[in-house]
Amino acid sequence: MATVEKKSMDTPDETRKFEKGHVQIVNIPGGTVGRYTFEPGWKWSEHVKPIAGTELCQAPHEGYQITGRMHVV
Repeated sequence: MATVEKKSMDTPDETRKFEKGHVQIVNIPGGTVGRYTFEPGWKWSEHVKPIAGTELCQAPHEGYQITGRMHVV
């Protein structure tokens, strides 16, 4: 039988910081949820690519934006 688990982004399982931003991560059955915060001027290619060590982000993404503006290429 399936179970219900309640989790809050206010108390994430993990927080990863990087220049001009951070992500708060909550692990749930069947997946992972992340809440990203980016400061003005943030670029994946400049601020995360050196950490990831790959040409492009390797993770699949689904999401929505709550506030601000974002340009995605």
